[in-house]
Amino acid sequence: MRVIKFAAAAVLAFSLSGCAGTNFSYDEARKVKVGMTEEEVTQIMGPPYSVLSRADGHMWVWSHANGMTGASRVISFRMVDGKVVEVPTIPSSFK
Repeated sequence: MRVIKFAAAAVLAFSLSGCAGTNFSYDEARKVKVGMTEEEVTQIMGPPYSVLSRADGHMWVWSHANGMTGASRVISFRMVDGKVVEVPTIPSSFK
């Protein structure tokens, strides 16, 4: 029984260590528009992975990497006074 518990814990730890960041999809990111509030963006995207302070506002960054497959995604939106002021163009090939 002890071996089974150890094996289950090892599998769980290994699977959790395979991903890092805040998971999101580019389809969700395409819904973010200039003028949206921080709350509206968070409802769509979930909490950002990081927020960078800049002279021209804040960059809210979502980043997700899968260590098992090597796949990664990154997107950021510039916020000023609590609202989105800049969104990137996301190519349709980005899934």
